[in-house]
Amino acid sequence: MHKLLSGVIAATLAAFGQTWPAPAPTGDVIGVGNFLHVVSDVEKSFQFYQGVLGMDQMQGLQPNGPRPYIDTPAIVNLYDAPGAQYRVATTLVPGAPMRAELIEWKGLDRSPVRPRYQDPGAATLILTVRDLDSIMARVKKSGTPIVTTGGEPVRLIDGRTPARAILLRDPDGFYVELIQLDSPPASPALPAGNMIGVSFAFTVSDTERMVEVFRDALGFQPETAPFQSDKARLTLMGTPGAQYRRTAALVPGTTFQVQFLEFTGIGRQPVHSRLRDPGSPLLRLLVRDLDSILKALNAAG
Repeated sequence: MHKLLSGVIAATLAAFGQTWPAPAPTGDVIGVGNFLHVVSDVEKSFQFYQGVLGMDQMQGLQPNGPRPYIDTPAIVNLYDAPGAQYRVATTLVPGAPMRAELIEWKGLDRSPVRPRYQDPGAATLILTVRDLDSIMARVKKSGTPIVTTGGEPVRLIDGRTPARAILLRDPDGFYVELIQLDSPPASPALPAGNMIGVSFAFTVSDTERMVEVFRDALGFQPETAPFQSDKARLTLMGTPGAQYRRTAALVPGTTFQVQFLEFTGIGRQPVHSRLRDPGSPLLRLLVRDLDSILKALNAAG
């Protein structure tokens, strides 16, 4: 189960905004918690997510200046980091159910991970925006690495709503996809700023196996597509010549989308990182009964 959970915890590709769906029915999973991203320098990463991408700072949970290291026993034990200290910064999309929580560890060995986009275990934070060009100006000024072939946003027409999108890497090599829909959904619930949506995706080695676990053990209702080779999306992902398939599912009880992405026709190398290693991601799920979920995961192997 631990290897499978590492695959769930580590991840990659992105939501392609369509219409805002109705919440998925709840089961033992009832919601989504923060997305946790392990970083090498929390101040540098916070500047990227807030200063370059324009995400909002989480108020009330962190100081505005340099963040101190702490060693809360429950957190240190949860992440199997005895004797370590950590510091945290949190950014968000207003109104979204998930925050991006950046955590930096010290006092223990760390090995940065920088998977290629097609490598099982790579993960992507997907941000839907109203104005992509204003962010791109800051991206280019900051020297942020761009994954998309050609370094410019790509036109996508393989969803219900045409869009422009680009794929970036943050200071630790973690993937961020930015999407601007041609026609954003008309909803009074959408935030007023530039960021209007967030989702999460990860690359997997075996779609059927991942679907089996998320469906049978976690109560998701995944929708799997066949392999395809859309040129625009391959350009977006920087994976020319490959084929890919995307599987989408809503976290039960929410409209928050998680996607699995599997590649073929291109070299792949699975990534198995530890939760202390910069570049490692973790998606938190809120559950009704933890013991019941653990039994279901064990039964699923």
